[in-house]
Amino acid sequence: MTETLTQKMPQLLCIDDSRSQLALFKSQLSGNYRVVVAGNYEESIAQLSSEIPDLILLDMNMPGIDGLEFLDILRYTPRFKHIPVMMVSADQDTEHVKETFRRGASDFIHKPYDPEELDLRIRRTLNMLNQATANAGKPVTDISSQQLMIQSLADLAGTRDNETGQHLIRIEKYVEALASAAARTEAFRDRLLPPFVETVTGLAKLHDIGKVSVPDHILHKPGKLDPAEFEIMKKHTVKGAETIERLQESFPSYRYLETAKEIILSHHERWDGAGYPQGLAGESIPLAARIVAIADVFDAITMKRVYKSAQTIIEAFVLLNDGRGTHFDPELVDIFLSVSKTITEIHHRYGDA
Repeated sequence: MTETLTQKMPQLLCIDDSRSQLALFKSQLSGNYRVVVAGNYEESIAQLSSEIPDLILLDMNMPGIDGLEFLDILRYTPRFKHIPVMMVSADQDTEHVKETFRRGASDFIHKPYDPEELDLRIRRTLNMLNQATANAGKPVTDISSQQLMIQSLADLAGTRDNETGQHLIRIEKYVEALASAAARTEAFRDRLLPPFVETVTGLAKLHDIGKVSVPDHILHKPGKLDPAEFEIMKKHTVKGAETIERLQESFPSYRYLETAKEIILSHHERWDGAGYPQGLAGESIPLAARIVAIADVFDAITMKRVYKSAQTIIEAFVLLNDGRGTHFDPELVDIFLSVSKTITEIHHRYGDA
Protein backbone atom coordinates (compact mmCIF):
# COMPACT_ATOMS: atom_id res chain seq x y z
CA MET A 1 0.00 0.00 0.00
CA THR A 2 2.77 2.44 0.99
CA GLU A 3 4.72 1.49 -2.13
CA THR A 4 1.67 2.18 -4.32
CA LEU A 5 1.16 5.62 -2.76
CA THR A 6 4.84 6.44 -3.23
CA GLN A 7 4.67 5.47 -6.89
CA LYS A 8 1.78 7.90 -7.39
CA MET A 9 3.82 10.82 -6.07
CA PRO A 10 5.26 13.14 -8.74
CA GLN A 11 8.89 12.34 -9.44
CA LEU A 12 11.54 15.07 -9.28
CA LEU A 13 15.02 14.75 -10.73
CA CYS A 14 17.34 17.05 -8.78
CA ILE A 15 20.65 17.82 -10.51
CA ASP A 16 23.41 19.58 -8.58
CA ASP A 17 27.16 19.00 -8.21
CA SER A 18 26.88 19.68 -4.47
CA ARG A 19 26.13 16.50 -2.56
CA SER A 20 25.02 18.55 0.43
CA GLN A 21 22.48 20.39 -1.74
CA LEU A 22 21.18 17.09 -3.11
CA ALA A 23 20.79 15.82 0.43
CA LEU A 24 18.91 19.03 1.27
CA PHE A 25 16.54 18.52 -1.65
CA LYS A 26 15.82 15.00 -0.43
CA SER A 27 15.15 16.08 3.15
CA GLN A 28 12.94 19.01 2.10
CA LEU A 29 10.93 17.39 -0.69
CA SER A 30 10.70 13.64 -0.07
CA GLY A 31 7.48 13.96 1.91
CA ASN A 32 5.53 15.08 -1.16
CA TYR A 33 7.57 13.79 -4.09
CA ARG A 34 9.71 10.88 -5.22
CA VAL A 35 13.12 12.55 -5.26
CA VAL A 36 15.85 11.19 -7.53
CA VAL A 37 19.25 12.91 -7.52
CA ALA A 38 22.19 13.27 -9.90
CA GLY A 39 25.52 15.01 -9.33
CA ASN A 40 26.66 15.46 -12.93
CA TYR A 41 25.68 15.15 -16.57
CA GLU A 42 26.40 11.43 -16.81
CA GLU A 43 24.32 10.56 -13.74
CA SER A 44 21.51 12.76 -15.05
CA ILE A 45 21.38 10.98 -18.39
CA ALA A 46 21.38 7.64 -16.62
CA GLN A 47 18.42 8.65 -14.48
CA LEU A 48 16.54 10.09 -17.45
CA SER A 49 17.13 6.91 -19.42
CA SER A 50 15.55 4.78 -16.72
CA GLU A 51 12.47 6.93 -16.00
CA ILE A 52 11.11 10.27 -17.20
CA PRO A 53 10.56 12.61 -14.21
CA ASP A 54 7.62 14.96 -13.84
CA LEU A 55 9.94 17.93 -13.23
CA ILE A 56 13.68 18.65 -13.11
CA LEU A 57 15.42 20.91 -10.58
CA LEU A 58 18.66 21.98 -12.26
CA ASP A 59 21.64 23.84 -10.82
CA MET A 60 22.88 26.47 -13.27
CA ASN A 61 26.54 26.48 -12.27
CA MET A 62 28.07 23.03 -12.59
CA PRO A 63 31.53 21.89 -13.75
CA GLY A 64 31.88 20.37 -17.21
CA ILE A 65 28.49 20.72 -18.87
CA ASP A 66 26.78 23.56 -17.00
CA GLY A 67 23.10 24.03 -16.37
CA LEU A 68 22.40 26.14 -19.45
CA GLU A 69 24.16 23.68 -21.75
CA PHE A 70 22.26 20.81 -20.19
CA LEU A 71 19.01 22.75 -20.60
CA ASP A 72 19.78 23.04 -24.31
CA ILE A 73 20.39 19.31 -24.52
CA LEU A 74 17.04 18.62 -22.88
CA ARG A 75 15.17 21.04 -25.13
CA TYR A 76 16.62 19.55 -28.32
CA THR A 77 16.09 15.93 -27.31
CA PRO A 78 12.58 14.82 -28.39
CA ARG A 79 12.14 12.44 -25.46
CA PHE A 80 13.06 15.07 -22.87
CA LYS A 81 12.08 18.41 -24.39
CA HIS A 82 8.65 18.63 -22.72
CA ILE A 83 9.88 18.01 -19.15
CA PRO A 84 9.51 21.27 -17.17
CA VAL A 85 12.85 22.47 -15.82
CA MET A 86 13.20 24.74 -12.80
CA MET A 87 16.61 26.40 -12.53
CA VAL A 88 18.01 26.73 -9.01
CA SER A 89 21.00 29.02 -8.54
CA ALA A 90 22.68 31.63 -6.37
CA ASP A 91 23.37 33.68 -9.51
CA GLN A 92 21.78 37.13 -9.13
CA ASP A 93 22.71 38.38 -12.63
CA THR A 94 19.44 39.42 -14.33
CA GLU A 95 20.81 38.68 -17.79
CA HIS A 96 21.66 35.13 -16.75
CA VAL A 97 18.16 34.65 -15.36
CA LYS A 98 16.64 35.93 -18.62
CA GLU A 99 18.85 33.55 -20.57
CA THR A 100 17.44 30.53 -18.74
CA PHE A 101 13.92 31.53 -19.78
CA ARG A 102 15.04 32.15 -23.36
CA ARG A 103 16.36 28.61 -23.44
CA GLY A 104 13.10 27.14 -22.19
CA ALA A 105 13.24 26.97 -18.39
CA SER A 106 9.84 26.86 -16.71
CA ASP A 107 10.90 28.77 -13.60
CA PHE A 108 13.92 30.13 -11.71
CA ILE A 109 14.47 30.18 -7.96
CA HIS A 110 17.37 31.84 -6.19
CA LYS A 111 19.56 30.22 -3.54
CA PRO A 112 19.20 30.50 -0.64
CA TYR A 113 15.53 29.76 -1.08
CA ASP A 114 12.62 29.29 1.25
CA PRO A 115 11.66 25.56 1.25
CA GLU A 116 7.95 26.38 1.29
CA GLU A 117 8.31 28.70 -1.71
CA LEU A 118 10.20 25.99 -3.59
CA ASP A 119 7.42 23.51 -2.88
CA LEU A 120 4.74 26.00 -3.94
CA ARG A 121 6.54 26.74 -7.22
CA ILE A 122 6.89 23.03 -7.95
CA ARG A 123 3.20 22.47 -7.18
CA ARG A 124 2.17 25.39 -9.41
CA THR A 125 4.16 24.02 -12.33
CA LEU A 126 2.80 20.50 -11.91
CA ASN A 127 -0.76 21.78 -11.48
CA MET A 128 -0.53 23.71 -14.74
CA LEU A 129 0.62 20.55 -16.49
CA ASN A 130 -2.24 18.57 -14.95
CA GLN A 131 -4.75 21.20 -16.06
CA ALA A 132 -3.38 21.02 -19.57
CA THR A 133 -3.70 17.21 -19.52
CA ALA A 134 -7.37 17.59 -18.66
CA ASN A 135 -7.90 20.02 -21.55
CA ALA A 136 -9.44 17.55 -23.98
CA GLY A 137 -8.83 17.90 -27.69
CA LYS A 138 -5.67 20.03 -27.40
CA PRO A 139 -2.02 18.93 -27.66
CA VAL A 140 -1.11 18.45 -23.99
CA THR A 141 2.63 19.08 -24.14
CA ASP A 142 2.30 22.09 -26.41
CA ILE A 143 -0.42 23.76 -24.38
CA SER A 144 1.32 23.15 -21.06
CA SER A 145 4.59 24.50 -22.37
CA GLN A 146 2.85 27.64 -23.62
CA GLN A 147 1.17 28.25 -20.27
CA LEU A 148 4.38 27.71 -18.36
CA MET A 149 6.35 29.98 -20.67
CA ILE A 150 3.82 32.83 -20.47
CA GLN A 151 3.54 32.64 -16.67
CA SER A 152 7.31 32.39 -16.19
CA LEU A 153 7.94 35.42 -18.41
CA ALA A 154 5.31 37.41 -16.55
CA ASP A 155 6.81 36.39 -13.21
CA LEU A 156 10.28 37.37 -14.39
CA ALA A 157 9.14 40.86 -15.35
CA GLY A 158 7.13 41.21 -12.16
CA THR A 159 10.12 40.62 -9.91
CA ARG A 160 11.68 43.94 -10.97
CA ASP A 161 8.80 46.14 -12.02
CA ASN A 162 7.24 48.50 -9.50
CA GLU A 163 3.74 47.49 -10.57
CA THR A 164 1.71 45.14 -8.37
CA GLY A 165 0.49 41.68 -9.28
CA GLN A 166 -3.02 43.11 -9.38
CA HIS A 167 -1.91 45.35 -12.24
CA LEU A 168 -1.38 42.34 -14.50
CA ILE A 169 -4.72 40.84 -13.48
CA ARG A 170 -6.52 44.10 -14.25
CA ILE A 171 -4.80 44.46 -17.62
CA GLU A 172 -5.86 40.94 -18.52
CA LYS A 173 -9.46 41.59 -17.45
CA TYR A 174 -9.66 44.96 -19.23
CA VAL A 175 -8.29 43.42 -22.42
CA GLU A 176 -10.76 40.55 -22.22
CA ALA A 177 -13.68 42.97 -21.77
CA LEU A 178 -12.58 45.22 -24.63
CA ALA A 179 -11.68 42.45 -27.07
CA SER A 180 -14.87 40.50 -26.35
CA ALA A 181 -17.02 43.59 -26.87
CA ALA A 182 -15.15 44.54 -30.06
CA ALA A 183 -15.66 41.01 -31.41
CA ARG A 184 -19.40 41.63 -31.35
CA THR A 185 -19.17 44.71 -33.59
CA GLU A 186 -19.30 44.79 -37.37
CA ALA A 187 -15.95 46.60 -37.52
CA PHE A 188 -14.00 43.86 -35.72
CA ARG A 189 -15.99 40.61 -35.73
CA ASP A 190 -14.06 39.17 -38.69
CA ARG A 191 -10.68 39.88 -37.05
CA LEU A 192 -11.51 39.14 -33.42
CA LEU A 193 -12.52 35.50 -33.59
CA PRO A 194 -12.78 33.64 -30.24
CA PRO A 195 -9.32 32.01 -30.44
CA PHE A 196 -7.71 35.40 -31.10
CA VAL A 197 -9.60 37.05 -28.23
CA GLU A 198 -8.40 34.26 -25.93
CA THR A 199 -4.82 34.63 -27.17
CA VAL A 200 -4.67 38.41 -26.75
CA THR A 201 -6.21 38.14 -23.28
CA GLY A 202 -3.68 35.55 -22.16
CA LEU A 203 -0.70 37.43 -23.58
CA ALA A 204 -1.60 40.90 -22.28
CA LYS A 205 0.34 40.28 -19.05
CA LEU A 206 3.58 40.11 -21.08
CA HIS A 207 3.34 43.64 -22.47
CA ASP A 208 6.14 45.04 -20.27
CA ILE A 209 8.52 42.06 -19.99
CA GLY A 210 11.23 44.19 -21.61
CA LYS A 211 11.41 46.26 -18.42
CA VAL A 212 13.64 43.53 -17.03
CA SER A 213 16.44 45.17 -19.06
CA VAL A 214 15.82 48.67 -17.63
CA PRO A 215 18.23 49.73 -14.84
CA ASP A 216 16.75 49.86 -11.35
CA HIS A 217 17.48 53.56 -10.83
CA ILE A 218 15.24 54.34 -13.80
CA LEU A 219 12.62 51.68 -13.28
CA HIS A 220 12.02 52.65 -9.64
CA LYS A 221 12.68 56.39 -9.82
CA PRO A 222 10.19 58.23 -7.55
CA GLY A 223 9.65 61.07 -10.00
CA LYS A 224 9.48 62.04 -13.64
CA LEU A 225 12.18 60.61 -15.91
CA ASP A 226 14.52 63.07 -17.59
CA PRO A 227 14.85 62.88 -21.42
CA ALA A 228 17.88 60.58 -21.34
CA GLU A 229 16.22 58.22 -18.84
CA PHE A 230 13.03 58.17 -20.89
CA GLU A 231 15.00 57.12 -23.99
CA ILE A 232 16.35 54.17 -22.03
CA MET A 233 12.90 53.31 -20.73
CA LYS A 234 11.48 53.35 -24.26
CA LYS A 235 13.86 50.56 -25.21
CA HIS A 236 11.90 48.08 -23.10
CA THR A 237 9.60 47.54 -26.07
CA VAL A 238 12.47 46.47 -28.34
CA LYS A 239 14.24 44.45 -25.64
CA GLY A 240 11.05 42.59 -24.84
CA ALA A 241 10.45 41.82 -28.51
CA GLU A 242 14.03 40.51 -28.81
CA THR A 243 13.35 38.12 -25.94
CA ILE A 244 10.34 36.74 -27.81
CA GLU A 245 12.38 36.44 -31.02
CA ARG A 246 14.89 34.27 -29.19
CA LEU A 247 12.05 32.07 -27.99
CA GLN A 248 10.70 31.84 -31.54
CA GLU A 249 14.03 30.44 -32.67
CA SER A 250 13.69 27.62 -30.15
CA PHE A 251 9.92 27.13 -30.54
CA PRO A 252 9.04 27.96 -34.16
CA SER A 253 5.71 26.11 -33.94
CA TYR A 254 4.43 28.38 -31.16
CA ARG A 255 2.45 30.75 -33.35
CA TYR A 256 1.13 32.71 -30.39
CA LEU A 257 4.63 34.12 -29.84
CA GLU A 258 4.20 36.36 -32.90
CA THR A 259 1.16 37.97 -31.29
CA ALA A 260 3.12 38.33 -28.04
CA LYS A 261 5.88 40.13 -29.92
CA GLU A 262 3.38 42.50 -31.56
CA ILE A 263 1.90 43.44 -28.18
CA ILE A 264 5.28 43.93 -26.51
CA LEU A 265 6.82 45.92 -29.36
CA SER A 266 3.86 48.10 -30.31
CA HIS A 267 1.71 48.82 -27.24
CA HIS A 268 3.29 52.33 -26.98
CA GLU A 269 2.59 53.25 -30.60
CA ARG A 270 -0.01 55.98 -31.19
CA TRP A 271 -2.82 56.19 -33.71
CA ASP A 272 -1.37 59.48 -35.03
CA GLY A 273 2.13 58.01 -35.50
CA ALA A 274 3.73 59.91 -32.60
CA GLY A 275 4.43 56.83 -30.46
CA TYR A 276 7.42 54.51 -30.19
CA PRO A 277 9.50 52.57 -31.04
CA GLN A 278 8.64 52.49 -34.76
CA GLY A 279 6.32 55.46 -35.16
CA LEU A 280 3.56 53.28 -36.60
CA ALA A 281 0.18 54.90 -37.26
CA GLY A 282 -3.44 53.85 -37.65
CA GLU A 283 -4.17 50.35 -38.91
CA SER A 284 -0.46 49.61 -39.32
CA ILE A 285 -0.33 49.18 -35.52
CA PRO A 286 -1.18 45.52 -34.79
CA LEU A 287 -4.71 45.12 -33.47
CA ALA A 288 -3.58 43.22 -30.37
CA ALA A 289 -1.24 46.09 -29.43
CA ARG A 290 -4.00 48.69 -29.94
CA ILE A 291 -6.25 46.79 -27.55
CA VAL A 292 -3.57 46.38 -24.87
CA ALA A 293 -2.55 50.05 -25.18
CA ILE A 294 -5.98 51.25 -24.07
CA ALA A 295 -6.10 48.83 -21.13
CA ASP A 296 -2.56 49.73 -20.04
CA VAL A 297 -3.08 53.50 -20.15
CA PHE A 298 -6.43 53.28 -18.37
CA ASP A 299 -4.83 51.31 -15.55
CA ALA A 300 -1.88 53.70 -15.35
CA ILE A 301 -4.22 56.68 -15.00
CA THR A 302 -6.39 55.17 -12.29
CA MET A 303 -3.76 53.66 -10.00
CA LYS A 304 -1.43 55.37 -7.53
CA ARG A 305 2.31 55.00 -8.06
CA VAL A 306 5.37 56.34 -6.24
CA TYR A 307 5.72 59.04 -8.88
CA LYS A 308 2.05 60.08 -9.22
CA SER A 309 -1.35 60.07 -7.55
CA ALA A 310 -4.33 58.16 -8.88
CA GLN A 311 -7.03 59.87 -10.94
CA THR A 312 -10.69 58.92 -10.79
CA ILE A 313 -12.29 56.45 -13.16
CA ILE A 314 -14.38 59.25 -14.67
CA GLU A 315 -11.23 61.29 -15.31
CA ALA A 316 -9.63 58.26 -16.95
CA PHE A 317 -12.60 57.76 -19.28
CA VAL A 318 -12.47 61.46 -20.21
CA LEU A 319 -8.73 61.26 -20.96
CA LEU A 320 -9.21 58.18 -23.12
CA ASN A 321 -11.96 59.95 -25.04
CA ASP A 322 -9.68 62.96 -25.48
CA GLY A 323 -7.09 60.62 -27.01
CA ARG A 324 -9.59 59.18 -29.46
CA GLY A 325 -8.09 59.35 -32.96
CA THR A 326 -4.76 60.76 -31.73
CA HIS A 327 -3.36 58.39 -29.14
CA PHE A 328 -5.81 55.51 -29.58
CA ASP A 329 -7.84 53.67 -32.20
CA PRO A 330 -11.08 55.73 -32.13
CA GLU A 331 -13.39 52.76 -32.67
CA LEU A 332 -11.76 50.79 -29.86
CA VAL A 333 -12.08 53.78 -27.51
CA ASP A 334 -15.79 53.96 -28.27
CA ILE A 335 -16.15 50.25 -27.52
CA PHE A 336 -14.15 50.57 -24.29
CA LEU A 337 -16.42 53.39 -23.15
CA SER A 338 -19.49 51.33 -24.06
CA VAL A 339 -18.47 48.69 -21.51
CA SER A 340 -17.56 51.24 -18.83
CA LYS A 341 -19.73 49.47 -16.27
CA THR A 342 -17.72 46.25 -16.67
CA ILE A 343 -14.44 48.18 -16.61
CA THR A 344 -15.46 49.94 -13.41
CA GLU A 345 -16.36 46.63 -11.75
CA ILE A 346 -12.96 45.19 -12.69
CA HIS A 347 -11.21 48.28 -11.31
CA HIS A 348 -12.93 47.97 -7.95
CA ARG A 349 -12.70 44.20 -7.69
CA TYR A 350 -8.99 43.95 -8.49
CA GLY A 351 -7.74 47.22 -7.03
CA ASP A 352 -4.40 47.43 -5.25
CA ALA A 353 -4.61 46.60 -1.57
